[in-house]
Amino acid sequence: MSRHAHRLCLAIACAVALLPACRAGAARPALASPTASATAEAAPPRLLAGAGAVAFHPSRPLLAWSDGKRWHVLDLHTGRVADFATDSEIADLAYAPDGDLWLVGDRAERWRDGRLGCRSEAADLSRVLGTADDGLAAAGYGHSDGVGPLRHPAWVDPRCAITRYPADPLPAGVADAASDPGGVAGKRTQPPRAVPAGFVAPADSSAKPVAVSHDGRWWVGEDAGRLLLYRSANGR
Repeated sequence: MSRHAHRLCLAIACAVALLPACRAGAARPALASPTASATAEAAPPRLLAGAGAVAFHPSRPLLAWSDGKRWHVLDLHTGRVADFATDSEIADLAYAPDGDLWLVGDRAERWRDGRLGCRSEAADLSRVLGTADDGLAAAGYGHSDGVGPLRHPAWVDPRCAITRYPADPLPAGVADAASDPGGVAGKRTQPPRAVPAGFVAPADSSAKPVAVSHDGRWWVGEDAGRLLLYRSANGR
């Protein structure tokens, strides 16, 4: 046998001997990378500047919140924030069903996509009680000796004209404006902030839920006077 033929036979024999090992290696599943097998952790909450009112848009991924005389709108998809300013302190804000944003305080203002639609006369409003396509119910608050806390309700139409109603005592068991469920007689409105029945904050969060987005993907909680934005783990 020639030297060349001998080398060829030796190479074939080695290949045959290694074939079972190669097959075993091919059948063995690849190890998953640590990144692929790791469970995704929830993103930490986002601290919102200031401790004012908050409101989610009724149909778009937007969150508005106030901070003194300023207010901000966060695009929840992109993380971008648009900043705005007004002339007086913002006591409360809320989105109407059609997407208009209302601010109340010394005056009521209606905004659409960052543009002022109208501004009311002096109003002295403390809280939005509810919104509708044709305006919003709001109230200021005072105190009367012998009666106690009083609500001064008002209706603000889309042109920011104000209709005032007689003052009435807060319902029994309601101690302050923050817990007032009131409205304006004859007007059907939606609450300015919604927390669905049965919504429970995660066990690792001490924040109290104050608002949940329309799709359930986001919620805002209050913790020690701070407003924190959370991403829901089970949002739709």
